[in-house]
Amino acid sequence: MSQDMTICGLEIKRGTKLRTMLPVPDTMTKIPLTVINGVEDGPTLLITAGIHGGEYPGIAAAIELGRDIEPEHVHGCLILLHPVNIQGFWARREFIVPEDGKNLNRVFPGTPLGTLADKTAYLISSNLFTIADYYVDMHSGDIHESLHPYVYYPGQPTPEVEKASKRIAKVVDVEYMVRSLATGGAYNYAASTGLPSILIERGGAGLCLHEDIEAYKDDIRNILRRLKMFELPVKPRHYHPRDITDMIYLESMETGCWFHHIHSGDFVQKGQVLGRTTDLFGQTITEYYAEISGVILYVCPALSAPKGTILVGYGQVVEDDDDD
Repeated sequence: MSQDMTICGLEIKRGTKLRTMLPVPDTMTKIPLTVINGVEDGPTLLITAGIHGGEYPGIAAAIELGRDIEPEHVHGCLILLHPVNIQGFWARREFIVPEDGKNLNRVFPGTPLGTLADKTAYLISSNLFTIADYYVDMHSGDIHESLHPYVYYPGQPTPEVEKASKRIAKVVDVEYMVRSLATGGAYNYAASTGLPSILIERGGAGLCLHEDIEAYKDDIRNILRRLKMFELPVKPRHYHPRDITDMIYLESMETGCWFHHIHSGDFVQKGQVLGRTTDLFGQTITEYYAEISGVILYVCPALSAPKGTILVGYGQVVEDDDDD
């Protein structure tokens, strides 16, 4: 409901907007926070961007949405963190929090007694997941990642949480959605607590393109409309996402130079060559083949591929269903 709210000791009156820097307790770090507490009653939607500091389009979109949306536009409350991993953002680092070298998305729910990544995750899970009715985590391909836009929804919590999460995933303007069976990550942890959650992937490779920013803003406006939190007009969607199953994340078996033969968005057949790794003299080390037929959602575009690098992510496309 839209009412006077208190978030981490900060009071936000009904019908007002707060933009401030939120301290991570027991650290010197502060995270940009925007809270838009609507005039009218409605749900509370939490949005995080920049859990990985090098994933720029979602961060830019959250900044601009926080600037442009006013309380009179909102039924309920919209909370945005942009970016969460502010150290990684300013350092132009992929994945990690520079202070402790941890992948913030892998430490949820965090702990108040750990390092900066742990304390940041704990701040969000203990103070914001607990007051939200829905959660959207905005990601992109990281600095060394190229991807075809898609959305994850959790498949491991209760059927009720899965259904509510999929309901908002289906209004994201992407071709594909993935039912995740993972248990790690901010949105999967949030879902395990009963909070309907999704993770959107759009843009990447260290770029911050205008078209990705605008598409992300349209995604959020569509979600707000689906949740009956927003009455302003939204642009028509181009896509109604189809489910992807049996996702395969192909990891490099050794350190080498990676030459990919496919691109994100391509369809591949079982047995098709996906790419190869070579040594520094161009001699092939390993050739990688598709284990199943499906669509490529993610490709590593970097030449350098240390052992364990995810080279390709792909899965099978499921026929459309009619549930809404």
